[in-house]
Amino acid sequence: MSRVALRWGYVYLVMLLLVSAIGLVAQNRRARVADYRIRFTQLERERSGLLDEYEARLSNRAVARWAESRGMVPMSKGRWAE
Repeated sequence: MSRVALRWGYVYLVMLLLVSAIGLVAQNRRARVADYRIRFTQLERERSGLLDEYEARLSNRAVARWAESRGMVPMSKGRWAE
């Protein structure tokens, strides 16, 4: 083999290894992004459930029931002044 062919063979081998390394990194990143997307959808579902629960506990009617259970008299049933 000539020196030129040997040098180009080394260049080819280095480039092949470089492209393989870049491919491996890209595959790992793609897998991590897929995991992040799955986790994001899970968190979005959990967030919507928590928001529904939050709104159910702090709706006007829920707050009124809580206040009435602790002795508040609604303005429409109470006296204005004596």
